[in-house]
Amino acid sequence: MAHQPSLSRIVPGVGILVLAVVVSLSLAAPPVFAQRGTGRMAGIIKNADGEGLEGVEITAYNPRLSPSTLTGSSGAGGRWSMLGFARGDWKFTFVMQGYITQEIDVSVSSANRNPNFDVTMDPLPEGAGATGAGVDSESPELFREATAAFEAGDWTIAIAKWQEFLSLNPQMPTVHGNIGNAYRELGDLDSARASFEALIAAEPDNMMANYNVGEMLVEEGEIADAMVYFERVLQSAPDDPAVYYNVAELYFSQREMDSAINYYKRALEVDPSYLSAHMQLGFAYVNAGDIPNAILAFEKYVEIAPVDDPMLAVVKDVLAALQSG
Repeated sequence: MAHQPSLSRIVPGVGILVLAVVVSLSLAAPPVFAQRGTGRMAGIIKNADGEGLEGVEITAYNPRLSPSTLTGSSGAGGRWSMLGFARGDWKFTFVMQGYITQEIDVSVSSANRNPNFDVTMDPLPEGAGATGAGVDSESPELFREATAAFEAGDWTIAIAKWQEFLSLNPQMPTVHGNIGNAYRELGDLDSARASFEALIAAEPDNMMANYNVGEMLVEEGEIADAMVYFERVLQSAPDDPAVYYNVAELYFSQREMDSAINYYKRALEVDPSYLSAHMQLGFAYVNAGDIPNAILAFEKYVEIAPVDDPMLAVVKDVLAALQSG
């Protein structure tokens, strides 16, 4: 959902001095994709009854970073924690025998605290033969085959098997999310959106489905429509600044600076000490041509950043360049 901070976000026209600072610093800094991060993710994994699940295998994957894969497992009470994340978009996979595999895309920060990442896992249906109220004895295998096909990049096969599984198990609407992810990988965005909308119809507050539809609408330039879905996400976690920040990052990536600024500011209303939000707000203001407010945002970052913050020197240099005109 989010994107790596980059000084190249300062657009031409701001000033030759600023651009010179951008180039020299970007050449001197080690590439982000080659660094192991310091971010931490944690949460609780529960079953449908709210009981913690111990022993869930967790994999986080981001092909743009190195290392690209981090692994862990849940402990007592379903609690889990993983360290070493670089900032970026990670695909989390939660696997446990007897349960439907969960795949969730999450934006991770390495400089600020990340929100608790709690997951609910639904059980696979037991083989119950013809008396199983619409549940076929082969349905668990169908789901496993679909998951294997998805992991192998066989999106069409994964979709077909998940659809068959869902037809046998209509009480498990979360499978619509798996189908939607596969359609997105396939490039069929209309079908992907229809799948996510089906999940939203069953679970109106489903954060993953609402975010995915909002993200697709932003990519299509339908900003007003996207905000309806993002507001649902935000209503599910109104006190979580990272949610506002992630929405802001998406708008930034699409060059929608007014919306990005709005959501960075909303993140800071919830948590005034959110360092990344101050920095990205500054870059958003620069891209919007509002240098005075960009200076204020960067000044606040410098004021509250710890002395060992890895971006502090960069922000100080950019701030000095902006202040000197």
